[in-house]
Amino acid sequence: MEFRLTDDGLECLDRDRWLRVGSWIRVSARTRDASYKRGFGALVQWRNLDGVVQQEVIFNRVLFGEQSRQIREKLLDSGYWLEPYPQSWPRLQLYLIREMAKAPTGICVERTGWHERAFVTPDWSVGSAGEPHFYAGQLGDVRPQCSGSLAQWQANVGELCIGNPMMMFAVGVALMAPLLYPATLESGLFHLVGHSSTGKTTLLAVAASVYAGHLFVRGWIATANGLAAVAAEQHDMLLPLDEIGMAKPEDVDVIIYHLVSGASKLRATESGSLARSTHWRTQALSSGEIYLSEIFASLGKRPLAGQQTRLIEVPIFGRYGAFDELHSFQSSQQFADHIKIQTGQYHGSLFKEWLHLLTSTDELSRYVTGETQRLTDLWRTNQMSSQVVRVLRRFALVATALALASRNFLVPWEEDESIASVRAVWLQWLAARGHVMNLEEHQVLARLKALLPKWERGLQALDQHRTVSSLGYTREVSGERQWLIDKNQFLQQLGLPGQYMREVMPLLQREWFATNEPERATLKIMIQGKFYRFFALWPDRIYAGIQELAGDE
Repeated sequence: MEFRLTDDGLECLDRDRWLRVGSWIRVSARTRDASYKRGFGALVQWRNLDGVVQQEVIFNRVLFGEQSRQIREKLLDSGYWLEPYPQSWPRLQLYLIREMAKAPTGICVERTGWHERAFVTPDWSVGSAGEPHFYAGQLGDVRPQCSGSLAQWQANVGELCIGNPMMMFAVGVALMAPLLYPATLESGLFHLVGHSSTGKTTLLAVAASVYAGHLFVRGWIATANGLAAVAAEQHDMLLPLDEIGMAKPEDVDVIIYHLVSGASKLRATESGSLARSTHWRTQALSSGEIYLSEIFASLGKRPLAGQQTRLIEVPIFGRYGAFDELHSFQSSQQFADHIKIQTGQYHGSLFKEWLHLLTSTDELSRYVTGETQRLTDLWRTNQMSSQVVRVLRRFALVATALALASRNFLVPWEEDESIASVRAVWLQWLAARGHVMNLEEHQVLARLKALLPKWERGLQALDQHRTVSSLGYTREVSGERQWLIDKNQFLQQLGLPGQYMREVMPLLQREWFATNEPERATLKIMIQGKFYRFFALWPDRIYAGIQELAGDE
């Protein structure tokens, strides 16, 4: 059977007559996955009754199989016109199969983001990676969409960010998301925390406008049920999440766990073998009136130190909530309402231009990692712990993204303004944290500082004791005071676990403890003919060290 495609639609030759099969439809590419072993199918484009062109990857296993009518139903549901005759669908099916066999080849992928030097979104891709890349994963309603030009976004949204560090920062986080891969960073979350009506949701709208309209901002509640699908669809992209207070603490806990791990749960197939798990890399930007730490506390949990380097809680700051400059508006509410209107009208153009810039930048990974490291070294201090430096690196990556956008005239403010705005947010985070130590060390030091006066009152002089002390003793060694705290009392009163070396090691490294059992961090000595184990503290060193650390903060 012979087919021909015209602007009016698809026709087939039947007994010297051309009969209409349906509206315009074509196969643009024969697709398969990057291994050339699985996922064979066709990229099909069609025009619906309203003249809107749509496209989707149709897999051979469906097109050739018993479920091929699913394709027919999908086409009809999208508005494709199929002539109402029994032979119309078999003819269209035959046409698609024939066209696929002779179409140019392409790669189909089941998640968005980076694939070699190409960046794939659900509807389009940019960059070069040998063959064209097409998205064949789940298609949701929330995806990058463009309304208005880049110049219109700059004039109507970008200009309003000038003078407002938190708004610039929100844009920077949106631009930072595609840089996680070249920067070799994992998924993360910036959580904006502040009272009601301080502009948190407006910041999310500004960040989302880089990609799409207001629907790009998801709720924590809706995301809890389908995080794997959402994160795979927004792999290497921003994931804005609003209204954390509306979600159950248990759901927030699950989202955060899987967001940070970057993988779905392992599941078994019907045969008992492991199903393919979903992996993702995304940068979330969240808002709420409560801290993540408060949510964990309500569940009787504490966030792990490793989690806290990627779950970064940023307090809202500014003269007017999240804003410093209202741009002639009379109130922050009027300003926020105007931003909502403008971001709803102008959005998405910056993301596409940003990806064109990234995919055309030679040695992107080297530039991103080098510039991020430069800013990290510029902003860090000697006392900063490794955990704080890891958080700093994420802020530095936001600054790197925003500065690169400024340098290439994608945003309407200068490069130094980009860097200064991110640094201002970083300093607010640092001030809210209250210290530059690793979390475990700070927790131990805080408890240790509170216990020192109590221990000093309760210790006996070792050379004067008449009975065995349950707490411990004090003595002088080479002219320096030393406290011997009973091992069990030390662990119990500091709330340390049975395997305590990770918490105690920083104190040993500061030479605040004496030990003759390095594997235990204890001092084993004989008293009245019997061996006892103590934690041997140098109290004067600890007092001076804590005072010095407080001064550095």
